[in-house]
Amino acid sequence: METLTSPLPETLDHKTDYLSEAEKLRLGDAYSFAAAAHAGVKRRSGELFVTHPVAVTEILADMQLDADALIAGLLHDTVEDTEVTLADVETRFGEHVRRIVEGETKISKLKISRLGNAYEDEQAENLRQMLLAMVGDVRIILVKFADRLHNMRTLQFMPPEKQKRIARETLEIFAPLAHRLGINHIKSELEELGFLYLEPDRYRTLERQVRLRRAEREAYVARSIVMLEDRLAQEGLSFDIAGRSKGLYSVHQKILRDAKNLDQIFDLMAIRVVLSPTTHLGLSLEDEEKAVCYRALGIIHSIWTPIPGRFKDYVAVPKPNGYQSLHTTVIGLQGQPIEVQIRTQRMHEVAEYGVAAHWAYKQGLGEASLAALQGRLTWMKQLVDVDEGSESAGAFVDTVKTDLLSERVLIFTPAGDIVNLPLGSTPIDFAYHVHTQVGHRCSGARVNGEIVSLSYTLQTGDRVEILTNRGAHYGPSPDWLGMVVTRGAKQKIRHYFRQQEREGILDGAKRTLERALRRKHLSVAHYTGKKLEVAARKLISADSVDELYLALHAKRVTPKQILLELLPETPKPTLPTPPTPKRGTGGIYLDGLDAPAKLAQCCSPVRGDEVVGYITRGRGVSIHRCDCTNVKHLMRKEAERLVHVTWDAPTGEVYPVDFEVVGVDRPGLLMNVLDVIAGMNKSASRVTADVQGSAKARIHFRIDVKDHTEVDKVKEAVLRIDDVTRIYRSRPGLKA
Repeated sequence: METLTSPLPETLDHKTDYLSEAEKLRLGDAYSFAAAAHAGVKRRSGELFVTHPVAVTEILADMQLDADALIAGLLHDTVEDTEVTLADVETRFGEHVRRIVEGETKISKLKISRLGNAYEDEQAENLRQMLLAMVGDVRIILVKFADRLHNMRTLQFMPPEKQKRIARETLEIFAPLAHRLGINHIKSELEELGFLYLEPDRYRTLERQVRLRRAEREAYVARSIVMLEDRLAQEGLSFDIAGRSKGLYSVHQKILRDAKNLDQIFDLMAIRVVLSPTTHLGLSLEDEEKAVCYRALGIIHSIWTPIPGRFKDYVAVPKPNGYQSLHTTVIGLQGQPIEVQIRTQRMHEVAEYGVAAHWAYKQGLGEASLAALQGRLTWMKQLVDVDEGSESAGAFVDTVKTDLLSERVLIFTPAGDIVNLPLGSTPIDFAYHVHTQVGHRCSGARVNGEIVSLSYTLQTGDRVEILTNRGAHYGPSPDWLGMVVTRGAKQKIRHYFRQQEREGILDGAKRTLERALRRKHLSVAHYTGKKLEVAARKLISADSVDELYLALHAKRVTPKQILLELLPETPKPTLPTPPTPKRGTGGIYLDGLDAPAKLAQCCSPVRGDEVVGYITRGRGVSIHRCDCTNVKHLMRKEAERLVHVTWDAPTGEVYPVDFEVVGVDRPGLLMNVLDVIAGMNKSASRVTADVQGSAKARIHFRIDVKDHTEVDKVKEAVLRIDDVTRIYRSRPGLKA
């Protein structure tokens, strides 16, 4: 497409005076290219469509972005809406412009055809693509911000339902993302416009309430500024002072969050002091900036009394988006509270323009400088990790909103390192942020040297130490899913329980196969390992024995099919008619043996347990549970001495069973356990209790039961007790 370079629109030409002549010529060429591509097309407002990319580029020019970003702003809709191709863009304007335009086009043109919530899925996928594209080049999201901001400014021409949808998306994604990148002037305007269209009645009511007292507040701030200017000038500081009004959306959020009325919000109007370091103390520029900020703070506190608990130091500990400033609320003139913000000119640029402030200081970033900027935004790299761990685009967007774009708290580790977590995080979130195993083994927490509950809400400045369980038995509690707020912690906890469930399934399927082998009088040890791998490949085309066990559990294969693969050439054995089983003791029948039987004390089997007999030397047959550790050893060493046994019909015998209860330590836990046992008409003996670590309790007791069904009932009843996390049968005599 051939076009001639034409002059830029007057406003855009004026805003881009910071560019070189060569860059202005490239920008003029891009304007002509865009005007020709969009020729004859109009927006809903009736204006020529090209006015939109021009307005977008003016917003980018206000941030003094480089020429490539401005050209991309002019061309961002050409590939999507016209016959222009990405190859055309690269040929005429270079690779960097193509990359930014391509990022915009991928975000805008992506379509998903699904049933049900098709639109929501499409929008979630669009946002996912946008956020991931931002990781490669932050200018992509800056152009998208400018595009969204101009669309919000002209949203009145859209239908009401579309206004609300776009406004909600703006408040949930774009405004928080602009805040995360530190671009305050865009974030503030997006919030105000989003609030206006999403809750118009509430917006106008609040606007009217604020306007009623605005003149009085402005006069009060003006008098305070005059007083402060005189004092700072006497101290020889170089500064600019201005009043600042709090945005209506911020006021609305504060009213909802803190349950306050308008008169209880101190920072509706504030004073902003922007300093220029002039001292030459041989310090670095960063240290000089800090020194002048703290000096100004001391002067302000000498004039007005600070309100305790209303001071925030973002100079020493910047916000995650790079924001630096000192905030203090003081009792000013006439005893009225007023907030004062103190920062240097460089800090102010970063506060207003965030990542875009780098272009204000360097007119056009080279590859090395751009790479350094991307490196500074390390938090964006978490987007890739979130994407890999998300099951869908919707889950990805939910995670980003919860974990990356929400309000943050800054927590200190015992070593003094800063950990950045979402507002509302608990010590469990902190533990899983440090390491998955630290989370799994978490048994308690100290915050600022004091033991706190795991549901404690962390505050900025807290120093957190995680107490861990170093024993063999550890793991998260299901209750933790209701305590944590980060999706990463939730995913790790759920994965742990899925893994535990998988291991239980594998163990059950393995026992099923072992029983089938024993019924054939075959050695379990001989037919596992490599032979099972071969069977897995033949039956389900898998190399893993675990996959074979999972298939057995799901009934996709049967024990008989596996045995046929393990014993393809073994004819079915012809067994003589077994003699009448002989009755032993404890309600046990012995197959083909006339010998006394005795229940083993190592595992204390009860009626209904899966059991096996072991022929001892001179002491008859010892009856063990099939999952007894001693039996597993005997299967490897003396499988030929194991015999099949069955339970006799019930005759009223009872069996002593030892239980181990694990839970979160609290007053009354032991009493609750004993009350449950008494409620089942049982008497507990050999009761012991102990506390391990700072918060884990172990309770051991023995009761008599009739059969395995009663064992399950005891477990179910005890597990319903608050703070009990686990109960299992323990070996007799095992201490708590």
